[in-house]
Amino acid sequence: MSNVPLDSGPNRPLGTRAKIAGAFGIAFGLFAGTGVTGLAMSLGIAGLWGLIYSFRAPGQSLDKAFVAALKRHGATWLCLILFVIWVLLTSLWSPAGDLAAETTRRLAAVFVLAPIGIWAVYGCEGEDRLLAQRAIIAGVFMSLGILTSEALNHYAMNRFASPDKESLEIAGDMGRAAAATLTLFWVVYACLYQQLSDPRIRLLLVALSIFISLQFGTDINALGLAVGTIAALFALRFPRVALGLVSGGTAALIAAAPLIYPAIAQVAFQLWPGDEMPLSYGRRAQMWETASEYIAQKPLTGWGLGAGSIFDTPIIYGGFTWPIIQLHPHSAPLHIWLETGGIGALLASVTVIMAGVVAIRVFGQYRVATAALVGGLTFLALNWGFSHSAWREWVWASFATLIAFSFMLRNPRWWADELRERRAG
Repeated sequence: MSNVPLDSGPNRPLGTRAKIAGAFGIAFGLFAGTGVTGLAMSLGIAGLWGLIYSFRAPGQSLDKAFVAALKRHGATWLCLILFVIWVLLTSLWSPAGDLAAETTRRLAAVFVLAPIGIWAVYGCEGEDRLLAQRAIIAGVFMSLGILTSEALNHYAMNRFASPDKESLEIAGDMGRAAAATLTLFWVVYACLYQQLSDPRIRLLLVALSIFISLQFGTDINALGLAVGTIAALFALRFPRVALGLVSGGTAALIAAAPLIYPAIAQVAFQLWPGDEMPLSYGRRAQMWETASEYIAQKPLTGWGLGAGSIFDTPIIYGGFTWPIIQLHPHSAPLHIWLETGGIGALLASVTVIMAGVVAIRVFGQYRVATAALVGGLTFLALNWGFSHSAWREWVWASFATLIAFSFMLRNPRWWADELRERRAG
């Protein structure tokens, strides 16, 4: 919690952490709105700048709060480190050597820079915290503006930048951009609420977010926005319970993925027999069943990092030819099982549970911050669990951004009183 009083005086220096948070928030919005290809760059900017700052700060090389957090939550960090090490080790027996090496480099960079980037933003206090909030507000509105323009102008900017790109490919890029942006919807709404913004700005945020969630043929974004909002409202009333449900539900989905996803596929095929099921749903259900069969062949260690791309036997589905698994099973929990086996799934599930316990301790008493965090986590869990790869760096960059700026919402009630007095004066 920030107990540092607000100070808007003209001679107040802008803290380095505020500069890092500002660059992080604006860069996130810019890269998210343009298709998430470079979204990890926003994390790189914050992480590298934070790393440089940590070693140039007077007195000591790393902030006491960062070191204390490592010690206080050591078991959780240990589980996360073991999971990351195991994931990287599976590249040794992966049949997709080049992809495994590339994924290893990307994941290593993300898992090194993400904690540093979060720590750099976490340290903002007082007026710097207000500036950090404004940065993510500006970044998300920038992304929403870009996405709205692309939706209304039939991807004009993307077509100009990549004239040879197919419309379906562009729509996929924009759907992922929308997912990254909407992950921060609840954080931005909470920031506007804490900053006593004009209600019309919040209404604009809601309207743009609903519009974007319905674009680009990505149904999971609209579903995630609705379910995430319900979860956020529940968290306002029961913050600790909500955090426990999100973390516990995600852990259970990972642990039992080889049982859950084929069962969902079977129900879907019964509800929509033959060609009645929408093509994208049918493809996912087919890939979930196929991935579960491959998991059963190597249930303990998995096929190795990047191996999801090698299952490319052509099949006919919906009148089109497809690889039997298209790069990955379009379910992160199944992806973890397929490539890292039961060992990876167990480590991931335990890490999620322990991280949930930490979140309850750190956020549980701050209802607004918890609601924003739970809304974003629910949205991201649905996208991650039913549409995307386990290792997409844009997903992890969005997750890190959500955590970092949720910390900016852990503020005492007198913040609002000071803001009212400032505006009245």
